[in-house]
Amino acid sequence: MAIARRFWFATFLALSIGATVVAEPLFTLTDDGSAFLYRSRSGESPSTVATMFGIAPDALPAFLKANGISDATRVPAGHVYRIPSPFAARAQSAEASAQALQRELAATRSRADALERELASARETGNEAAARAERLARYESSWWIAVGLGTLLTLLLAGAVAVAARALRQAERAGQYAHALADELEEKRKRHLTERQDAARRILDLEAEVQQLKARREFVMPAAGRRAPGGR
Repeated sequence: MAIARRFWFATFLALSIGATVVAEPLFTLTDDGSAFLYRSRSGESPSTVATMFGIAPDALPAFLKANGISDATRVPAGHVYRIPSPFAARAQSAEASAQALQRELAATRSRADALERELASARETGNEAAARAERLARYESSWWIAVGLGTLLTLLLAGAVAVAARALRQAERAGQYAHALADELEEKRKRHLTERQDAARRILDLEAEVQQLKARREFVMPAAGRRAPGGR
């Protein structure tokens, strides 16, 4: 049935094209090319027109509805039928396929750009890793020098600590000696002060004795002078 419809449709198109050379065309295309416009002739029913354009009997109700026909027995001659073009469906399918391909191409380009960015990021990361590895290699080569310097500094610090500790001990002993010497000097000062006080008291005592002796002498000498004349 499908082959027969295609045969009749091709025959109809061939006859139509031949008729356009000498007369008015039997059908035209819409501006968008989505459908054929056919003006029926006298005696042509909607089913006849549907058969001419290869429309299957089970699609006849939809065909009538699409053309605004509610009663197939009352369609006048000259009615303009609108028959969907099979080429339009193929064109729409091709256009949809082209749009899908364009979307896939855009998605592919987007993925390619993302991959390029990831590759650039990976290269940058690799360069940074290489630079860090180079720095680590330099640090490793100078590690022994740093260890030697650290050991030397540790020894110097230990020596400085020992010298400081010894100096603190000596300062502590010197402080103790100075304190003892100060105590000794204070004791000697007190003892000397006591000796001076004792000497001063002795001097005062001696002076008092001298005064007493002087007084006795003055008392004795006049008494002796008074006895001398009487004795003669």
